[in-house]
Amino acid sequence: MTAGAWPAGAAATAAPLSAAVRAAVRTLGGLLPRAHRPHSTTAAAAAADSSSPPHTLHDYNRLLAAFARDGDGDAALRVLRRMRLSSPSCAPTVASYTSAMSALAKAGRAADAASLFDDMLAHGVSPDRAAFSLLIHVYSSHLHLPAAAHSVLLWMSRLGLPPTPIDYTDLVFSFCRAGRLPDALQLLDEMRALNYPLTPHTFAPILQAFCDNADIQAADALISSMRSSSCCPDVVIYNIYIQGLCKIGDFDAVERVIDESGRNGWVPDAVTYSTYIAGLCRFGYIEEAFRQLEIMVAKGLQLTVVGLNILLDYVAQDLDMWAGKEVLERCQELGFVVDVVTYNTVMDHFCKKGKWLRVLKLFTDLLKKPITPNVQTYNILISCLCRAGKFQFAKFVFSSKGFVADTVTCNILIHEFYEAGKEGELGFLFADVNAGKIAPDTITYNTLVDCLFRSGRRSEVANFVKHIDNGYPSEPVARLTYWLVRSGHTREALRLFEDIQIKGLVLDSNIFANVIKAFCRKGPTECSEMSQLCSVLDRMLGIG
Repeated sequence: MTAGAWPAGAAATAAPLSAAVRAAVRTLGGLLPRAHRPHSTTAAAAAADSSSPPHTLHDYNRLLAAFARDGDGDAALRVLRRMRLSSPSCAPTVASYTSAMSALAKAGRAADAASLFDDMLAHGVSPDRAAFSLLIHVYSSHLHLPAAAHSVLLWMSRLGLPPTPIDYTDLVFSFCRAGRLPDALQLLDEMRALNYPLTPHTFAPILQAFCDNADIQAADALISSMRSSSCCPDVVIYNIYIQGLCKIGDFDAVERVIDESGRNGWVPDAVTYSTYIAGLCRFGYIEEAFRQLEIMVAKGLQLTVVGLNILLDYVAQDLDMWAGKEVLERCQELGFVVDVVTYNTVMDHFCKKGKWLRVLKLFTDLLKKPITPNVQTYNILISCLCRAGKFQFAKFVFSSKGFVADTVTCNILIHEFYEAGKEGELGFLFADVNAGKIAPDTITYNTLVDCLFRSGRRSEVANFVKHIDNGYPSEPVARLTYWLVRSGHTREALRLFEDIQIKGLVLDSNIFANVIKAFCRKGPTECSEMSQLCSVLDRMLGIG
């Protein structure tokens, strides 16, 4: 089987400049490279370069601020380099560096942003509170290095720049995410000692950590301390608390918290009830979950489609209590929007239980509604039919009008037909692959290697791997190596390695790992070619 043609890559296009950047560019004229200057020809740009007035520090910083808002790190660094090459009056200031750091962080280049702070120090520019705060945020929220963020917080304090409540809150969140609750609680005590205003946002990550650990006693104490600190818990705090109660199955406590919401100054929202309903489902209280759903609807709250699908994901697991079609109809009676994802959720559970007739019934019901099945719908149906031995039905669905198969469809059919010994009937699929209608991926190739080898066609699978793409791709070679060593055909594995090396290709770590895995599963006492295999492993490690 030859690989299908891969789709041609889309032509790269530059992201449009924002209005803020365009305004700054108009002011700066020739500052940007010509490719970034809107509505300019080479000649016009050259004329602008020669006639433009000198750029001021304000102009540069205005442009850097615009790039920070856009998250254009590369452009910010170009401007920073240009400033260094300009007159001393335009040398980068702390505001310039802070804007460039912000642009890098927003572009997902947090490590570069932290390095730029060091570069600022190396150029003799002293950081201010804003620069320190940004560095704390980079370490806390982007790089997830709370210890580094804490050292910056101490550093700025020693310089007489008191950290802001936001700096502390960033660090509290980072410590909680790292599982360092004592450090987070110590920061909370420091904020109290400094008389900083404490908000629910500060307490939320600590409460989340307590609830994740199912430490409800500590969560209760924290909520009490919020009240004593004149920080009224809001709906976000109570939603986190309810999630913790649901985790341990204390639904009586959940009911009390919701019943007392009015007295405590908060109103349950859609998240509150969605959390409660999901918790009930996890513990198998499906009837009570639907009762809460009805209460939710009566209050004018609506589960999102995603929330409904989560509910149905649990409901559909209890096939003795609910039939999928009835569940969907009940949801529609409650006024919820049932979409294709909803149908896919229920169909997938029936598929896993081998209830192919129910899957087919749901599929036909879907076709009668103004809902368009997607490729996942067809893949669930095809998989279920194949597992039930209904291969002709599966082929009929594959060939149905309007269905465009994807790589997942291809992988399902290959696996199921080979498992049933019907690989000779896969001509309809391979014809589409060869025609470029379906692009095989690594999973496709690995599945074929597994199926061919397990059906005793070693020479065929070796030839197949040799001719994939440009020959001997890593993943299929690793799979073939595993099966050869595992089945005792070590000499063939060695010949495969030699052929790969003769062609100038590298035996990479993935192939090496599969050799070790197969060798360990087989056991060294059964391997008659142990010395030769060790020699190859030595070469792969660069020892020999």
